[in-house]
Amino acid sequence: MSIKFMHKRLISTFILTTLAPLSISGIPALATAQEIVAQKIDCKKALTTPEMKYCSQQSYQAADRQLNQVYKKVISTLNGEQKQILTAAQETWIKFRDRNCDFEVYGNRGGTGYEIFRNGCLERLTTQRTKDLQNYLSSR
Repeated sequence: MSIKFMHKRLISTFILTTLAPLSISGIPALATAQEIVAQKIDCKKALTTPEMKYCSQQSYQAADRQLNQVYKKVISTLNGEQKQILTAAQETWIKFRDRNCDFEVYGNRGGTGYEIFRNGCLERLTTQRTKDLQNYLSSR
């Protein structure tokens, strides 16, 4: 049995064992599986691979939201060619970030921790880019 298959099976089992009892107990029909799982996970105490994966996704997404907020502030202060240059630079940076993280965690491909490590890399580079853009705003 491959590690990839075992990882998918572990996640499926985790979700089923978490959701099945809850569906019987009258959880509102509009709640998504992710919302239900999120209610059960304390990211400060995450121990299992699915918990760590979920928490790493949440942490990276929070960093990405912060980057987008700062980017919007910076771009709103620019005009003309400078705005075009930053837009092109940001698009190129996103490609760099994603490919760089693919490279950094390449040795973990197929492993249960791959997405956790990749999310950590994405978060780290995204946080650094946010600081760089914040520094630009501060220096104006």
